[in-house]
Amino acid sequence: MYGGDELSNYLFTATAQGFWQAEQTALVRPYRDRYFPAAVAVAARRGPALASAAGGPGFPRTLVDEETLRQGEACLREGDPTPALRRRIADQLDDLRRALAVTAAPTA
Repeated sequence: MYGGDELSNYLFTATAQGFWQAEQTALVRPYRDRYFPAAVAVAARRGPALASAAGGPGFPRTLVDEETLRQGEACLREGDPTPALRRRIADQLDDLRRALAVTAAPTA
């Protein structure tokens, strides 16, 4: 999915929007390990528009867990993402931290 060299920006974005579906979590979970390095690579090759798509709708937003957070933070520290991708991943990780805090909060 994240090779993206043969897809137009529009088709890449549409594909990314449909990929991480909550009802398919078990099916797509293995792709998380490939997501961060692939997103960095495609952003470097294809520029800011695709970086924004890879970091926005392409982000594994349905995988609300510590491993996604860990891999995302490692990507920002060590992956050397482009500025556009860095911003989108940072925003997604901020949302992820809030989601994790909500799920960890005790219920009344």
